[in-house]
Amino acid sequence: MKKSVKTAAGIFSLALIFVLLVTSIDFHAFNKNYYREQYIKLNTADSLGMSDEDLFAATETLLDYLHDQRDDILVSGEVFGMQREIFTERETLHMVDVKNLYQNVLTARNLATMIGVLAFAYLIYRSRKDENGVNMLKRQLAGSFIQISICLLIVVGMLAGYALMDFTGFWIGFHELFFTNDLWQLNPANSIMINMFPETFFAGMVFRITLTFLVVYLLLLIGFIFLRKKAKEDVDKKI
Repeated sequence: MKKSVKTAAGIFSLALIFVLLVTSIDFHAFNKNYYREQYIKLNTADSLGMSDEDLFAATETLLDYLHDQRDDILVSGEVFGMQREIFTERETLHMVDVKNLYQNVLTARNLATMIGVLAFAYLIYRSRKDENGVNMLKRQLAGSFIQISICLLIVVGMLAGYALMDFTGFWIGFHELFFTNDLWQLNPANSIMINMFPETFFAGMVFRITLTFLVVYLLLLIGFIFLRKKAKEDVDKKI
């Protein structure tokens, strides 16, 4: 087996996994039903002295900003009977960092998609030059995905275990890794944003993202295992 074929199969597998992960994050991070459910469950509007309408208007402002559908997070509302800007300057500056990070992740996903498509196209091209090309393609794709899965599941398992045992430590570590300043350290005494999204809110979101990713990922893994088995059976029949 040519090294270039193995490399292309590995690149395709990594790209597929990365796209799946980012898509899972994108789906749950912008699922407005989840925000409504959590606001009701946590009694967020009452605790902030806001109406449900103003709370969700602020939420939609943040989500639209992160999706680059608006240039700022300026939104006003009534808080404990006083009309004011919902978000402070510190919160606004932190969201600049969050938006930049998120947009970079989306760009990386788009790049990974293109690279994955090119790698798959190369594998198809190579398979047509081999008399047993189709089975070669199946076995190499499946083999690469399974090998990468072993390493990935170990890493994901360790991170998931850490998050379950100490979500606070996990969440702080995440921010220290991806942010170069301390703007994310908001004061619950005067920050509406941090009280809109307490630790339990993000713990639930991380759980949903992880569950969605793992379910789809395991279905793919089962599919690739079946694909490798089928390819081997087809080769044995020709012998």
